[in-house]
This record gives sequence, C-alpha cells and structure tokens, in this order.
Amino acid sequence: MNNFFIKEPSWRDANRWFLGQVPQNTVDWLLESNSLTQRLRTTFSAPFSVSLMGQTWARPLLNDALCLGQSPDHYALVREVLLNIDNKAVVFARSTLPRSVARQLQKLTGLGSRPLGEVIFAYPDLQRVRLEFAKIPLRDLSPLVQQKMAGHRYIWGRRNSYQIKDGVFLVNEFFLPTLFNE
Repeated sequence: MNNFFIKEPSWRDANRWFLGQVPQNTVDWLLESNSLTQRLRTTFSAPFSVSLMGQTWARPLLNDALCLGQSPDHYALVREVLLNIDNKAVVFARSTLPRSVARQLQKLTGLGSRPLGEVIFAYPDLQRVRLEFAKIPLRDLSPLVQQKMAGHRYIWGRRNSYQIKDGVFLVNEFFLPTLFNE
C-alpha cells in the first residue's frame, strides 16, 4: 500500500542536516518531540480530524524495511492517514508496524480514524530512538498529493523510529503546504 509516493524518500539522520537549509516554519514541526496530534490541536482553533486512507498487511517500503532491520519480503501492518485541520489535509502520515510489534501492541492495530499519537504518547515507556528528515520533490509524489501542492516544488517529511517495550516501529509524517497556510 502506497498512496503517497511514486519514488520513496531518501532519509538522512536529523543530525546530518544543516537546519539553515530548511524553512524556519518547517524546522519547528520537524523537531517536534511530543505528539504531532496534540501540537496540531493546540496550534489551530479549527477542528482536527483524521482521514484513514488505508490500513493493511503489506510489504513495507524498502527503506522502511531496512530501517526496521527486517526483510522487505516480511509483511508489516501499514497505515496511511491524513491529519486535517478544518477538513483540509495538513499532514500525511504513514506508520509501519512489523508483525511482532503489532502482536505485542494490539492497541495500535485497530485505530480507524483515531490518531496514533493519542495512543502511543500514552505509553510511559515510549522512546524515540531515531529521527530522520527527507526533502521530497514534487515529481516523487503521487498525482493525489501533487494536487495538494499548490505551486510548491517539494515537501518535508520526518521518519520517527519509536520503541515501546522491545518493539520498534516507524511513523513517517509529511508536512503539506496547507499546514503553513492555516
């Protein structure tokens, strides 16, 4: 399942980016260490919602499989959502849970339109073990996303590797131009 990319992002560790290369209004969102859901809710007065684009057992993106240390042939639970402010998509999010993590953390497997951030940040032992950034050019995005770009040539994304208990999973978040127009 991949509703967002034609070509998957090239991720680099957050410490390897010179943040002067990143627009200032984007840096704060990329570096957010708490729940992105909570930040969206407190930043904007308009209603927040989640649109589930899909959730299924699928092969993860190659780069995500490598990040998780698993074979690209091993299926994972992949979930794609849009985070909306006033019914306008501002963030595209994609989570990848290896099968063993999904079995261990059942609360993360049937969220529907409930935000993942609400659930994972309630775990007292949640740790972000890695943070990476990517600058994704328009040509690498699906036609669905290109329609939302409104003249922008690229978007920024972050890949969070989170750990709860012994389970590591990924949450990728991509900041759409509408976030900065709200």
